[in-house]
Amino acid sequence: MGRVSDSTRWIVVVEEPFLPADAGGRVETLSFLTAAAAAGIRMQVLVPAREDIDIAAYEEAVPGSAVIRLRRDDSPRAHLTSKPFMHASRPVGPLRRALEATPPRADAVISYSCRSSHLGEEIARIWKLPHLVRAHNVDSEFFRVLARSSSGPRAVAYEVEYHKLRLAELSLHHSPLVTCIADISLEDHQWRRGRASVPTFHLPPFLPVGALRAGVGAAVVADGAGPAAAPATRDGQRVVFVGSLDTPTNIEALRWFLGGCWPSVRVRHPEATFQVVGRRPEDGLAAWLDGFDGVELHTDVPSVVGYLTAATLSVNPMQSGSGVNIKAIEAMATGTPVVSTPTGSRGLGWTPGTDLLVAEEPAAFAAAVGELLAQPARAAEIGAAGRAYVLRELDHGALIRTIQEHLQP
Repeated sequence: MGRVSDSTRWIVVVEEPFLPADAGGRVETLSFLTAAAAAGIRMQVLVPAREDIDIAAYEEAVPGSAVIRLRRDDSPRAHLTSKPFMHASRPVGPLRRALEATPPRADAVISYSCRSSHLGEEIARIWKLPHLVRAHNVDSEFFRVLARSSSGPRAVAYEVEYHKLRLAELSLHHSPLVTCIADISLEDHQWRRGRASVPTFHLPPFLPVGALRAGVGAAVVADGAGPAAAPATRDGQRVVFVGSLDTPTNIEALRWFLGGCWPSVRVRHPEATFQVVGRRPEDGLAAWLDGFDGVELHTDVPSVVGYLTAATLSVNPMQSGSGVNIKAIEAMATGTPVVSTPTGSRGLGWTPGTDLLVAEEPAAFAAAVGELLAQPARAAEIGAAGRAYVLRELDHGALIRTIQEHLQP
């Protein structure tokens, strides 16, 4: 990847600590930072965190960058303001005081999440810098889904946050302190473009450089956890699901697949196994999974790469949510064919039936899984096409240049 300029300086405000990179948003954030560093951009990376972070480890992960922790406030008072909790818990006051006492040291500020955009706006206001906001999803829609899928006090809290976020989004869409908004999802960009006076554009996700360099079937670093040993030949009857196991939308997806699809798959393919791989399983998940034949649970593993590259296919049965499912792209980067719902495959311009298989109803989804289990050549064809799409569309150099172009005055 060509270097942009060693004199280019960015302040990047991320959403949360991104080490270990054990979830989709963290993987994408670390991948962006390493891509920018490789392009010769000098960065100060501000990390809102509840507890101290290992600054040396972060600066080693993003060579040439200075990493600064911003203190988060998760006390009850952060819930009791008119601001969304995700903003109130990342207070502006300490940052404002530091900025006012320091001369400008950057050419631009990037808020690498809408959840940190208010901090980026403060930097842009005081230092008069161009400001790009990276949107990973439509946060208000995410909380609306959480409210509808929950009950009791939790549902009420989610509903309140949803309404606060709608107001925050309205402000962001017309903020004089925002130069542009870069949506990770094509659909989110189209939604936002009709609502915002601030310029918006589609910026596909960054993947770890190892995922973009390795050959099909090789061990690649697709989850930020480091290289994995090269796996054996793909198991012709293995299905895998990768995702955080404490996220309501992922649990909803698992319940939909196991309740409506997996029994049909097992009838036609009694030797098939289903591996559920992820971090922090919610209480009761292991016991519930034990009730299904052929299902294995693998939690808090050092790397998911070996599970992906040894599987026949990866399923992404998402029923709700916004943004782009990084886990689907990670699987595609390894050459593993993906079967997804329309919701799980939203965000990029890939072609259903060529780059991946897409089905909405349980019977059709189960049939798509069965097709790839029964036809190894078809599975290999879909896997190769998906990986080719990732290599073609997610080049780091092109994505960094797109950011630079939108930050120009």
